[in-house]
Amino acid sequence: MQIIKYIIIFLTTAIFLGSCVKEEYNNDISAKIQFSTDTIFFDTVFTDVGSTTAYLTIRNPYDEFLNINSIALGRGSSSQYRINVNGQSSDLVRNIELAPHDSLYILVEVTINPNADNAPFVVQDSIICNINGDIQDVKLMAWGQNAHYIDGRYNGHIQTTTWTADKPYLIYNSMMVDKNHILTIEAGTKIYLHKSSYIIAAGKLDIKGTFENPVIIQGDRLEESYQDIPGQWGNIILADQSGTHNIKWAEIKNGIIGIQLGGLTGGKSPKLVIENSKIENMNYAGIFSLSSTIDAKNILVSNSGFYGMALLAGGDYQFKHCTFANYWNHSQRTESTVVISNNFTNSEGQFVGDLIRADFGNCIIYGDKENEVLFSDEGTVDFNYTFTNSLIRVNEDLDINNKHFINVIKNEDPDFINPSDLIFMLNTLSPAINVGDLTIGEDASIDLNGNSHIIDAKPDLGAYEWVE
Repeated sequence: MQIIKYIIIFLTTAIFLGSCVKEEYNNDISAKIQFSTDTIFFDTVFTDVGSTTAYLTIRNPYDEFLNINSIALGRGSSSQYRINVNGQSSDLVRNIELAPHDSLYILVEVTINPNADNAPFVVQDSIICNINGDIQDVKLMAWGQNAHYIDGRYNGHIQTTTWTADKPYLIYNSMMVDKNHILTIEAGTKIYLHKSSYIIAAGKLDIKGTFENPVIIQGDRLEESYQDIPGQWGNIILADQSGTHNIKWAEIKNGIIGIQLGGLTGGKSPKLVIENSKIENMNYAGIFSLSSTIDAKNILVSNSGFYGMALLAGGDYQFKHCTFANYWNHSQRTESTVVISNNFTNSEGQFVGDLIRADFGNCIIYGDKENEVLFSDEGTVDFNYTFTNSLIRVNEDLDINNKHFINVIKNEDPDFINPSDLIFMLNTLSPAINVGDLTIGEDASIDLNGNSHIIDAKPDLGAYEWVE
């Protein structure tokens, strides 16, 4: 018992003495903390709209404690940046104790005030750290961009007007082109949609991009990490009775459905005339058409989670020098890239309509599934389709020795340059080179790179002409 008593006294004393050990601080004016970066850069941030959150790590590299006298924004309370140091949000935080070889995180955000500039402008500041009277800093840099703001709750009903390329258009809570009105969008205009926002055309869309200055339609997250993230916004919806829509040289990307036509409302279905445009990286479908009309030349529809293009409940369709490619890698894809059907079934029942025409000339339909073209014939209405001088990937047992297939290449890899990076130009040995129909090429003569399909008498297939 006496031995146990001494052991208890010894342990108690040791614990007491250990708790009284004085923490050693590094008070050397030359002591330096370590930053995870010397500059925090934000991609373009729309004025009045906050950025994503950036992270900065500060590390104590020494065996002693450091007392950071202060961490502050260089512009103080007038800064357009915000920082949070270990859970404390302030433009000035004092006396932060940092244990040996320990780290702390600083969260950084920015909201940029609008000004009179149309072009992007730089907003700079710095995070200033005072350690033992010595100053270290991390630079903050963001590009600000003024914009035209369209909010469906206030000014989202668009009547006849023209959008120009002076500043981007930022759409919140969707927008609608009113019936019997026209929205003209000039070359170089950039349109950004916030999450779950839609462009609804009860009137007409007239998009007038050029090769040098295409019209861009995408989500409003401009950070590099969001450049190929699908589902960032909703759809472009061309409603029944809206008339004929024209799209030239547009790039539509990272939404749910690129273009949705028709609604089976009983009204006259819309018509889309689309040329030299790209629809890429859609969560559901690039083009989703219900009993509508499409005249397409030199378009690329690539990488969609379900359908590259679904032509349902009939309609009237022509595609010349188009590439439909699907190498979707965000989830498991189960559907064919192109679906051609004269019927459509949803919760309200089955709808059927005459497939007046679905003609594909000098086209490529390919992807990483064994069958990239699905046919669905209800049997009681017209079902007319033709593939002419095209390359398609279909089931091996599909018979192409009939009137529906003319000079078709079946199941040969088109040898795209780099499908994983959405580069669908043709490699030198592609079987799609010099096998197109000249008459079709003459009607869709300029490819997506601005090159001529008819520079010789043998156009290449798809939306890109091979150039040595």
